[in-house]
Amino acid sequence: MRGAALLIALLSLAFSSSMTWAAGTLEIAPTTLNLMPGEAGLLYVKNNSAAPVAMQIQPMDWKQNGNADVLSESSALIASPPFLRIAPGERQIVRVFAAPREPEADYRLVMSELPNPAHRASVVNVLLQFNIPVFVTAEPQKPQTVWSAEAGNGGLLLRLQNTGTSAVKLDDFSVSKDIHSPAARGLIYVLPGARHEWRLPDDGSASVQLSARDARSGVSLDADIPVQR
Repeated sequence: MRGAALLIALLSLAFSSSMTWAAGTLEIAPTTLNLMPGEAGLLYVKNNSAAPVAMQIQPMDWKQNGNADVLSESSALIASPPFLRIAPGERQIVRVFAAPREPEADYRLVMSELPNPAHRASVVNVLLQFNIPVFVTAEPQKPQTVWSAEAGNGGLLLRLQNTGTSAVKLDDFSVSKDIHSPAARGLIYVLPGARHEWRLPDDGSASVQLSARDARSGVSLDADIPVQR
């Protein structure tokens, strides 16, 4: 870009729906939207800075391909207004609505801070982008999952297949038997019909013990998984 470096901070919001996310100048709540079919939900955006903030809101269909999220422009999810201009210290409401679909529909709201034309060209501007999960369902179902582990190429391939109709939100995920891998930790969504894979070291054990919980339902997903060799 000419004259300025533009840095975009991507903040993937995947916390409890009751929480507020504060990122410097902006506060957004809730950080997850759970909508009843045919009913609107509310999202609150507050500007804590001393200057006006402009934002664009893009409703996206949410699919998964392997470990990757695939987002595309949605015609079923509606956010109003699609653009915000928030004065210093003010809070605005965004209404979010989705057409009914069974059994569960999964979306993301991508909320992007827009450049301020008043900023000097020689200044590095940090623009925030929030990626908010939206679930539309009358009642989330208990998770239905299938774990598997396969040895090969000097490591272990651990796989979780979501065979149910509701997205699984993994937290407190850890693998035992002295397997230490950053890939086995952190908060992860697995959508209905999708799967997630982790590549881990292989210590030669006959099974993998893991501890996991679905944060949406509170159901434990702890398992002792035989290793296919």
